[in-house]
Amino acid sequence: MKNTYIKYILVPLLSISLLSACNEEEFLDVLPKGISVAKTTNDFRKLLDAVDNERYAHSFSQTVGMLDILTDDVSIDSLDWSRWTYTRLHFQELYTMQDFIWKYDALRDDPNWKPSYYIASLASTILEEIEKVKDNPTVKNQLIGEAKVHRAYAYLLLVNAYAKAYNPSTASTDLGVPIITNPSALPSLERNSVQEVYDFIIKDLTDAVEHLPDDIELYNHRPTKVAVYAILARTYLYMGNYEKALEYADKSLQIRNFLYDLNTQYEGPTPYYTAIKKISRLEDQEILLHKTTSKSFFSRSYMMLDTISFDQIYPGFTKDQNGYTNFDLRRTLWFYGWNVDNKTKRNNNKYHFVYYGNHPTYRYGIDNRNSDAANNIPITTAEMYLTRAEANARLGNLQAALDDINLIGRKRYKTGTYVDVSSTDQNEVIQAVLNERRRELYGKELRLFDIKRLHLPVVHYLSSTKISVPADDPRLILPIYDDYIERNPELEQNDRSNSGVTIEFN
Repeated sequence: MKNTYIKYILVPLLSISLLSACNEEEFLDVLPKGISVAKTTNDFRKLLDAVDNERYAHSFSQTVGMLDILTDDVSIDSLDWSRWTYTRLHFQELYTMQDFIWKYDALRDDPNWKPSYYIASLASTILEEIEKVKDNPTVKNQLIGEAKVHRAYAYLLLVNAYAKAYNPSTASTDLGVPIITNPSALPSLERNSVQEVYDFIIKDLTDAVEHLPDDIELYNHRPTKVAVYAILARTYLYMGNYEKALEYADKSLQIRNFLYDLNTQYEGPTPYYTAIKKISRLEDQEILLHKTTSKSFFSRSYMMLDTISFDQIYPGFTKDQNGYTNFDLRRTLWFYGWNVDNKTKRNNNKYHFVYYGNHPTYRYGIDNRNSDAANNIPITTAEMYLTRAEANARLGNLQAALDDINLIGRKRYKTGTYVDVSSTDQNEVIQAVLNERRRELYGKELRLFDIKRLHLPVVHYLSSTKISVPADDPRLILPIYDDYIERNPELEQNDRSNSGVTIEFN
């Protein structure tokens, strides 16, 4: 039973034809040991390029979703709560910070753990099998580099979702996640330490970078130097190594530093979400590495804010009896909840910007081949400006930090309405950077990681119920799906019982 289940969640096939033709159950069958269908660099190129498939799943472009339900970037009313049914039942448990979240009659698997380990194990299998290829050493080395980047990125997401935030004093003993480098051997699933996982991530990335091109046009699902530097910058930021975070964010921005001026990104006289210019994600010049959620698990199901919280996070507006005048264009271009006269028509504002699917209002709608939507959640130039700004602020380079966030502000506000942030107080500058980071990276499934590393509390409301979560609470760490542990008892569960969560009924 145990070996069969490890095969099911970890071991992918190296069959190009099966990648495009099989259903999930067939795809996860296991080839006899030693058999490999991919035999040339061209075969492996097709395997690494298998993205944007019918379900946006089982590909290297897939990333995590639903993490920010745990954060202060989500506020749910009773109507949306009632829509969390069937495969979304665990949303309710996450939002209310319950100890046990998995509903056995709903999900068969953890929709973050399984795809992330699929990517990591597929990359590891490629790295094993590609050593047999002899036809093009230069291309072979590039493919090896790409596989290592995808594997490192999967582990960066896993360790931040299923473990404590990095703490240099305890990282060597804090439980991380299992590192799987030889999936065909059906390894045991003991958890490595947080430090071991971070060391593994950094080694994969630094080994990969020399074999990759600086940048690439069109194929932005392929890792490049600019993307590797960006992932390293994020990794070191999460570790609190601000010198290294600054170094790599700067390296990434030296290769590409483009930001869209939102004043040029809508059609017609009104900056309204349905007027957003439609582009292909292949043309998006802010994207450094394309990543997407699987089909149907899209953030409009949970990325929403009540109007008070929304106005606090995005304060670039005025309001009178005629409605809102919005200066921060992210308010109306990224969120649904307004009419064309800038009057609110809902009691919450839903994030709408990242989708691509068969819908005329989606930013990347022209990429769609399906009737449903997914979220485009890439690594972007904007994140690198914010990473560089935070690193500079924490290192005392205050004007450099302000320059970066003011550049973003001028690109996101109506022309002539943005007022530069200025301060000589380090704490004020750090807070200004973090505020802008929250605004700009809303909906990108990064807020939970920031809450953990910044030691922030979270408060959720559900009707008259208030759920308060103290900083560093264990319920801000995702539990591992129980069925995985039942079948692999060496896989240790996160203890969420010693929690300081309080619930008040008003």
